[in-house]
Amino acid sequence: MIIKVSGDILLTSAQAIAHAVAPADHFENGLALALREQWPAMVRDFRHYCHQNHAKPGEVWMWGGPEGKVVVSLMVQEPVEGPHSHGVHPGPATLSYVNHALKALRHLI
Repeated sequence: MIIKVSGDILLTSAQAIAHAVAPADHFENGLALALREQWPAMVRDFRHYCHQNHAKPGEVWMWGGPEGKVVVSLMVQEPVEGPHSHGVHPGPATLSYVNHALKALRHLI
């Protein structure tokens, strides 16, 4: 079941945290930045996964933390590619990518 929470999402007692990103995202803003600061290993694992699997928008990636927290990355934005991609925002999320990611999530849980 998906529930809406308020306050600091990193302090939630929910079993999983879901957030929207682009494939190979740098986790530089908002919730993604907070997740990177809390679990830097997650970002390394995410980038490795994206590189190895050529991740595309509409896909989902799940990561389990040492405290049992699960982070679900919904890849709903166009990736920023190239050697100068740091500091450049990914493209906007699209309804099509959101729908594909939610369908993929449904199959994972």
